[in-house]
Amino acid sequence: MKLNFQQDVLVLPGSLLTHCSEADAATLRVLLWLATDLSLAEKPKQLSKLADCDVRAVKAALRFWEFRDVLVKESEESVPAMATVSATEEKTEKPKAAATEKEKRPLLRRADELPNYTTVELAELMEQRAAVRILVDEAQRILGKMFNPSEVNILVGMMDYLGMNEECILLLLAHCKRIGKVNLRSIEKYAFSLADKGITEAEAMEQQIRTVEAMHTFEGEVRTLFGMKSRALTSKESKMLTAWVSFGYGIDIVRLAYEMTVSATNEPSVPYANAILERWNAEGLRTLEQIEKHLAEEKEKREGKKNGGAELGNSFNADDFLEAALRRGLGDWNAEN
Repeated sequence: MKLNFQQDVLVLPGSLLTHCSEADAATLRVLLWLATDLSLAEKPKQLSKLADCDVRAVKAALRFWEFRDVLVKESEESVPAMATVSATEEKTEKPKAAATEKEKRPLLRRADELPNYTTVELAELMEQRAAVRILVDEAQRILGKMFNPSEVNILVGMMDYLGMNEECILLLLAHCKRIGKVNLRSIEKYAFSLADKGITEAEAMEQQIRTVEAMHTFEGEVRTLFGMKSRALTSKESKMLTAWVSFGYGIDIVRLAYEMTVSATNEPSVPYANAILERWNAEGLRTLEQIEKHLAEEKEKREGKKNGGAELGNSFNADDFLEAALRRGLGDWNAEN
């Protein structure tokens, strides 16, 4: 079996293979026709007839391939992205070497990037692109409501302009529903921030969701423990909670720090508990078992010094010393912040 090239050969970037599963039939046809003549990109009406779709679908296809760097502006690349050559044509010049590393994509800006489709255009897109229909149907099911044209516009923009495929978008929507964020305008802002971090694929989105939801659960548990109710965390408190997570501390360790805080101060104090947790982290204590063992050893040492450490005097109290150190550390932290 072999390919019958006859007179002409289509040359296409290999990178398109990565995105074929995201593209519908019309989007693929537009690309194939562009491979025969790149000037068709400037003739959307003619291209729409050749690709058997309307002009809006052509424009959407061009945006789709441009965002994925399959199509680029001539000034952005040293060699053509696509060309048609004769099978018998002899190459007389080697193309210039491509850049070893792509330039970093600038941050997306809503005013410059998001599409603004009319109701008619959205209806035609849903009719022509199965991926859009499936996305809208599943998104409505996840959020439990019927979308208006503005909300459909956001979904299409997330797909065509942020470069997120259907699976990635649906993972994001399900995550937002779980954390109580169901307004699509808010989700849109969240999607922009994720896309700016390069999170546009399902695998990266899953990892991001795991991290965020773990932090969301942890924050709720800390709120309950310290009696914060529904008030927003201060920026300092948010930084402290983030630090606790970075230490690898779960709510069981935080609860122990909380109990020591209340025992010492007679009231819950996030900064005081933070001083305790930072001390444990500095000492390399990572698990609850390690911390409890360390505390037991400290207590045993204190009791031993009380009973036989005459050189220290009976007035020495390690508990008082620890509390003084923690209070001093807390005072230093407050002064710095």
